[in-house]
Amino acid sequence: MNELAQKHKEAQFELIDLKDVNLPFLDEPIPPAMDQYQNEHTKKWSKVIDESDGFIFITPEYNHSFPASLKNAIDFLAREWGYKPVSFVSYGAQTGGSRAIEQLRQVVAHLRMYDLSEHIVIPDYWNQLNAEQKFVPTEAQNEQAEKVITGTVFWAEQMKNARKLLAKAS
Repeated sequence: MNELAQKHKEAQFELIDLKDVNLPFLDEPIPPAMDQYQNEHTKKWSKVIDESDGFIFITPEYNHSFPASLKNAIDFLAREWGYKPVSFVSYGAQTGGSRAIEQLRQVVAHLRMYDLSEHIVIPDYWNQLNAEQKFVPTEAQNEQAEKVITGTVFWAEQMKNARKLLAKAS
């Protein structure tokens, strides 16, 4: 996905691995909605998300949901997510992570994110790992990825002005 995204020169993509972000479980004394962060790791995370115009979440599905690490990363912030487009790529067993996407849609709606309908689900992803254990997408998955990327880029650009207008109104 990242290789395909990098081919789109009209936008800049950054791969954010939550393992590298390494947030502790939510440890701010004041709720994120108050926008009064105390911890440096939260301020750093806030800057990364605030400077982003849109998102493509890539997530596994475990036990019919998305992982706690992703929920924690989302929950650390509030305002920074608002009025930005989000698309989803999920992987898992038979359903390819579709239940994780459905639960994420409930979360992002509350944060005023613009949930795009285009998404990718990858059932039984382990069947697409090569000898080096690297995922090899199908042609259909690459075509869907192009739609996800193109839609996210389009709406990220469109929503910039909306965010400016909303900021003036607040």
